[in-house]
Amino acid sequence: MQIVRNNKTYTITDNDLFIINSGDIHLTRSLGHVEVLCLLIPYELITKSISEDKSIRFREYFSHDELYEDPVFKSMLHQLISMRALYEQRPKGFQFLFISSLNLFLYILYNNYVVSQNIEIDKITKHLPRLKELLDYVEMNYSERISLKDAASFVALNPEYFCRTFKKLTGFTFIEYVNLVRLAHIHKDILDTDDSITAIQERHGFTNNKVFSRMFKETYGCTPSKLRG
Repeated sequence: MQIVRNNKTYTITDNDLFIINSGDIHLTRSLGHVEVLCLLIPYELITKSISEDKSIRFREYFSHDELYEDPVFKSMLHQLISMRALYEQRPKGFQFLFISSLNLFLYILYNNYVVSQNIEIDKITKHLPRLKELLDYVEMNYSERISLKDAASFVALNPEYFCRTFKKLTGFTFIEYVNLVRLAHIHKDILDTDDSITAIQERHGFTNNKVFSRMFKETYGCTPSKLRG
């Protein structure tokens, strides 16, 4: 699986761990069939316990190939695996053990992997609330034509500044991001419906066939027809 965050792409493989810090805009995409364990932790859970820290950021990428002998990393993975087992098996009172494992995971993370804020990114995070509103708008209206000018106006920013800010926060131009949202819906419909690929493509607003073919293969590693098999 790939994770894009702040203009950098990470390729996640078996037993890797990735932390998405609170407020970070990111994009994930799977290259083929993958199984991912995702744990969503409310940021308030951390700040209520660690009240003296106004803004906490953690290391993002943990490579299993590099850290497989590190006892701290192994302990974090153990807690994650324990939480997964408890959540799936659900023995009586499993919530108590789940919370215990979660707290141990956060304790290890906080005491070993807190990092300083990126000053450049920190300067533009003031625009995050409006950008998140824009991303929600894109998700609801991706099949329609959304111009760069309209997007910049939506967040009340100069178009040129909006382009730079969006690229820094997501790693993509705005138009690339909209097309990736379209691709994700197209990918799902190719697998879940018997509709023609052309009909699916048109339904989700991807009108440029050349760009569609190129981006689909770059994103999913095959052509739409090969995906359907």
